[in-house]
Amino acid sequence: MTQGLNEKQIKKYFEDNKDIWQEINLKKIPVYYFTKETANRFFACRESINTTFNKKKIEEKVADTGIQQILLRHLEQNGNNPEQAFSPEGIEQMNKNIMSLNNNGKFHQPIYKVRTYEQADKFAVGQTGNKSTKFVEAAKGTNLFFAIYETAHKRSFASIPLNVVIERLKKGLSPAPENEKGNLPKFILSPNDLVYVPTKEEIENGHINQPIQKDRIYKMVSCTEGECHFIPYFVAKPIIQTIELGSNNKAQKTWQDEMIKEICIPIKTDRLGNIITSISL
Repeated sequence: MTQGLNEKQIKKYFEDNKDIWQEINLKKIPVYYFTKETANRFFACRESINTTFNKKKIEEKVADTGIQQILLRHLEQNGNNPEQAFSPEGIEQMNKNIMSLNNNGKFHQPIYKVRTYEQADKFAVGQTGNKSTKFVEAAKGTNLFFAIYETAHKRSFASIPLNVVIERLKKGLSPAPENEKGNLPKFILSPNDLVYVPTKEEIENGHINQPIQKDRIYKMVSCTEGECHFIPYFVAKPIIQTIELGSNNKAQKTWQDEMIKEICIPIKTDRLGNIITSISL
């Protein structure tokens, strides 16, 4: 507490002000302890009210309990339908009736944004000045570095978090750490990087035929944990969203059903699309 009260003093405060907190069951108030030593860290942010605010999200994510109750009452009056309750018209109606939705009919400012909290892998921008209190985070579901390790012609894989990459680069190290066997990655892929998928014959001969087969060039799209997803290099944008090129319009395999990450090799091109680095197995 900013007032320096301990747990016993906090309980006494609520007991001395029962008339104010009569609608609140004190035994059911969740208590959170925030410390840098915990494995999971939570961060607050301001979020505009929208149709994703269902009962579960309001109860679990909205930090202010008073605003929680206003949103929940309004949602209940709209049949627990967030599409109706928190549409632009629904939000306008809520703010018109905000006093009746508030405890004891008290005045409350119109609500358009609320403070929500979430667990995240954010990290400090720096260590000096106010940079230590400013945090950044990659977009949710986004991993920017996929490391491919190879030992005795057998590959292993890992998605590398952005904060790990930044910390290593600041120390002058390679973007990805060593694997459990102490080996650095053979190469690292990021979104929009191109790879060539050699044929079975090329793999057996240990030689890439020139010119390469352009229909076997794929573009890296995303990765998560040990998975890496690709699309053919010539695809600009799918016509049918989510299904045309596989689940979420990306796939781990080629159109010939080959697992790309297991055999691919990186290639570089100039601005005209010409291959500018030699590729070999």
